[in-house]
Amino acid sequence: MPIVRPSANRRPVALWFGTLLLGFASATLGATDYPEPPGPWEGFPRSQPTTRYEADVGAKSDYAFGVTKAFAPYRDPDRAEADTLPDPLANPDFDSYNLIVIVNKRDDPYWGRAQTLRLYKRDIGLHYYWLISSGAKGYETAAGYFRPQHFSSRHWSSKYDAPMLWAVFFHGGMALHSSLDRESLRELGHAAASHGCVHVEDYRAEELFHLVGHSGYGPVDVIDRHSGRKTGRKALSYKTLIIVGPTSHWGQKRGDHAQPGRQEAAPVGKRIRLKGVPPEHR
Repeated sequence: MPIVRPSANRRPVALWFGTLLLGFASATLGATDYPEPPGPWEGFPRSQPTTRYEADVGAKSDYAFGVTKAFAPYRDPDRAEADTLPDPLANPDFDSYNLIVIVNKRDDPYWGRAQTLRLYKRDIGLHYYWLISSGAKGYETAAGYFRPQHFSSRHWSSKYDAPMLWAVFFHGGMALHSSLDRESLRELGHAAASHGCVHVEDYRAEELFHLVGHSGYGPVDVIDRHSGRKTGRKALSYKTLIIVGPTSHWGQKRGDHAQPGRQEAAPVGKRIRLKGVPPEHR
């Protein structure tokens, strides 16, 4: 909870100080019930989107990879669910990419379980399998093939006045970023509950931020957003491909008009809440 600040400079000092103490006490009580994740929050420096990971305040050249912790009640899904799904690293069109992130919005035979994220690393294969929450109805996360555009580890949405920690922007104001709202943590994997971004558990969002930043920077093959095929052009980019499905299957032969597998509705559960950290609309 942010500290309440006086609305006018003429407010008596005692009242101003009392308001600060009240805000601090409230924040402390809230932290007792729901320990806040470590990292920037109200009162900490905020970062602006930058095209280079190295220029962001949160960048670490010596980051220790290997996420082992999670904020309750989050738990990773069964990795066996993803083991038999198509491996994007086997597609020669993606040979210039070292990291491939697949976000799946809906249950689909080709793309797998709804509201999940698969991360593939060159020379390793399937590296992580996580639960996420994408955009709710009316705020759907754009589908297709994307590259990381901006980094902002301590981002703040000016539109919604809310935090977007460890944000990797990939399409306008849409980003992969931390989910700190407790209700959002409960909804990961069960409902599309964001305003367009992809919510990821905090420790995993931090890991992903650094994985993208360490994926290498240089020329990559430009992949058509809709077809998933090489366009014949090159671009300077971090060597990470972000795929949001269901969309066209990668590796489809030209002229093959087969559509992605039947899309089923996301699992029906409790009412979807538009809570959590929204995207930055710039």
